[in-house]
Amino acid sequence: MNQAPKIKKYEIKVNVWLEHEMIYSKPFHLLSAKASWVLLRFLQKRSWSYADKRKRKWIYDGKGLVFTYVEANHFGISNSTFLTIIKKLVKLGFIDIDHQGGAYGKDYSRYNLSDRWRKYGTTEFKEVIKKRVLQRGLDVRSHQRAKLKITTENRSDVTTENCSYEAVS
Repeated sequence: MNQAPKIKKYEIKVNVWLEHEMIYSKPFHLLSAKASWVLLRFLQKRSWSYADKRKRKWIYDGKGLVFTYVEANHFGISNSTFLTIIKKLVKLGFIDIDHQGGAYGKDYSRYNLSDRWRKYGTTEFKEVIKKRVLQRGLDVRSHQRAKLKITTENRSDVTTENCSYEAVS
């Protein structure tokens, strides 16, 4: 029974405050258990400050939140599952992407909490879809076109009129 050692750097000792409107909302009920957990983790990462110290009124800052794939892996969420969860949270209006990170590990995505979920299912709801991040030429279709081009250049008996492939927009 070899268990991975617990890394305390991912422990956040902050309580999560959840609005009752969110709990009973339709988009919240569309989330899987892991997606709900990731949303709670985002809510746990927001920072709180006084809006008015005299009245003891608190506000939170839900901007620039970071949740990396390494952190998700630490909690047992695979990369593909984590990507699916992030897409779902963006689509349902719980988070927005502040900065889209790159694929090289040093540039990670930052997210903002959003209230778009409140208007989900109405005409006022603005659906946002997380875009794919691939450098130009690194997608599968570009690889297939390049491979086809090399094949046709090496064979003198093949003309481009005989070759067909799908155009990608």
